[in-house]
Amino acid sequence: MPFRLVIATTAGAAALLLSASPAHAQRPQIERGRTHETVDDDLIHDVCGIEAQVTIDERWSLTSYDDGSAVLHVQRTYVSSDPRIPLEKGAGTTFIAADGSRRVVGKPLHLIGEHEVLVDAGWIEFDADGEVTDQRGPHDGFTMDLEDLYCPD
Repeated sequence: MPFRLVIATTAGAAALLLSASPAHAQRPQIERGRTHETVDDDLIHDVCGIEAQVTIDERWSLTSYDDGSAVLHVQRTYVSSDPRIPLEKGAGTTFIAADGSRRVVGKPLHLIGEHEVLVDAGWIEFDADGEVTDQRGPHDGFTMDLEDLYCPD
């Protein structure tokens, strides 16, 4: 799985859960946000040796419950300043149990360029320590070479 996806999803979920205040009267607390920013694309530089910037557009919602469980839904798009780099889209919902285990459902990595590639889709479960316990659907991002996915020929 591409590193920026894993880092963004894990860091985003952790930050949101830690910053969430307790829900009131057993009603879930719902937070929403959007990020739109352009930054240096370290992934493309490290993998392909190409200097580029990437514009990230991300929308998210977090529903937190009294028992410590939560549902995080994220949609994101990465658009490179270099037209040779594929457009990256992702959407997924993470169901976080009170014990810290989680299940991610959706298509967290979809690349659109010269050839359209759906790298990860379906669902994947993690235990409270972050170890994969079950997966369904293709999850080639764990085994594919990032250079093959992102770098122009």
